[in-house]
Amino acid sequence: MILLLKSHYICFSYTQKFNTKKQMKSKSISRRSYKGGLLITSLFFLLTSCQNDEETNIELTAYPSDIISTAIFTSNFPSAVAESQSPINIEPSKAIVFHSSDPVLHYGAVTLNSVANNAGENLRVNVSNSDSFNNFITVGGKKYNLVNFHFHYSSEHTIDGKYAKMEIHFVNIAADNSYAVLSVMVDEGNANSSLQNLFNQSPTMPNAVYSPNTTFDLTALFPKNTREYFTYNGSLTTPNFGAASAVTNGGPVTWFVFKNKQQISNAEFNTYTGIYQNPNFRSIQPLNGRKVYMNLGF
Repeated sequence: MILLLKSHYICFSYTQKFNTKKQMKSKSISRRSYKGGLLITSLFFLLTSCQNDEETNIELTAYPSDIISTAIFTSNFPSAVAESQSPINIEPSKAIVFHSSDPVLHYGAVTLNSVANNAGENLRVNVSNSDSFNNFITVGGKKYNLVNFHFHYSSEHTIDGKYAKMEIHFVNIAADNSYAVLSVMVDEGNANSSLQNLFNQSPTMPNAVYSPNTTFDLTALFPKNTREYFTYNGSLTTPNFGAASAVTNGGPVTWFVFKNKQQISNAEFNTYTGIYQNPNFRSIQPLNGRKVYMNLGF
């Protein structure tokens, strides 16, 4: 509001000076013509200058509070939840830009005591209660504790219609049973020994669980830049595996899809697909008027 009023003042002041000079040069102008010219000129500068101000000041300076998730629905879905499904196709050019330090990631080491072959669909690492307590994120001061992280291939989300090689989901749950999921897209490129380490410890049989009890650094799975990301309100994407799945999943879920990607070598990807042979990703869901935001950090 302050910026808008300031723009109006600048527009009016400029117009007043412009027309005063014009009046001095043409003293024969009629009072009626002068008023008309003043009105037209004032409106012109007001609309053009103030419109430019509005266009360059639409960026938000805090995390959008309207998409901080509330307690999740897993049945009897309200229409708002049923129509707000994940994953989606993200179009960066249409995203609403904002600047925020949220989410704050408090991730570190966990003990690998539950490395699970999830029904032959994907690799899922369950986090113990003590590790969950020590590994969490905060969004607008609200705390979400990590409960598991798991893999999808191809990616579930797309950027401008393009799939990544894989996608890692870090599922976090707050005390009020609301969900926030961090998504790391993975493209083929440099090797990542931490990914290879996880894949090597994956059970090969469906529903089997391996407990190596070794320490694993979660930060090794994230891109170096975690300040830039896309965020929106959506739903869970599992357990409805399959590219044709259209079944409603629980929601609302606050999603954070990092703009920068992690990398994986072709050999490491082949290790994973040697165990999990069928892609497991849900089909892209309609946006249905939802807003997608893009954080550029501070």
